[in-house]
Amino acid sequence: MGKGGSIRGCSGACQPASDSAIRWIRDFANRLWPPDCQACGGVGLGPEICRGCFRDLPRTTIACARCAAPLPAAGHCGACLSRPPGFQRAVVPFLYLFPVDRLLRRLKFHGRLEHARLLGELLGHHVRRRSTQVDLIVPVPLHRKRLMERGFNQAQELARWVSRRSALAVRSDLCRRISDTPALWPLSPGDRARELRDAFECRADIAGARLAIVDDILTTGSTASALARVLIDAGARRVEIWAVARAVRPPLMAGQAATRKSSSNPTKMTRPK
Repeated sequence: MGKGGSIRGCSGACQPASDSAIRWIRDFANRLWPPDCQACGGVGLGPEICRGCFRDLPRTTIACARCAAPLPAAGHCGACLSRPPGFQRAVVPFLYLFPVDRLLRRLKFHGRLEHARLLGELLGHHVRRRSTQVDLIVPVPLHRKRLMERGFNQAQELARWVSRRSALAVRSDLCRRISDTPALWPLSPGDRARELRDAFECRADIAGARLAIVDDILTTGSTASALARVLIDAGARRVEIWAVARAVRPPLMAGQAATRKSSSNPTKMTRPK
């Protein structure tokens, strides 16, 4: 960051390193010692997922063009039509179903950081295939209390690997979380908005910047929307949300996930942020 908190003149430390040599070494090592699939334990492909699990990942198909919520037909969901979110678009490759839900829970609550590598690379690969208008990646910040308890920010861990795939710099210093909000998913839209009011702060000069917020799961979209509005108010020209998975509402699960591999309890969901 340059003087005055500007996004211009960013130091080399925050730029994605040239990793062609690292990629070559990793590919060579994978040929000699094939990695285990993180989902089933079988012989994996790069990045550490086997062909069968990769084929059966619960991919997002028909979804809202704004928030990526699963829909029965293409278009915009009612929530986005009645109350548009603060971000312009959500790019989300997977539904929060087995095995993605299990990998995300292991990452978030059990510190399995190798899952951030797998999921971050898959998200980065998906983003590269989409037409995006982004200059920088911004992980959703954790409140310092949560960060001390957990020891890491799962959004930042994912963003590191998305950065490698997308060749975009990660800027975790552009904003901070100043309010430790409770779980938002049980609350009404109005209550969620009140809990998130003044939850984030951005003091950097981001005038004209096109940003992508990275998070693990997009549930109601309230957190991403609140952060996006703070970034827009600080001068950002465009804000997208890139998340690994989209939460699935129970009425849609049967229709969109009938052919997915089932776990012992595939519909069990944690209480996301």
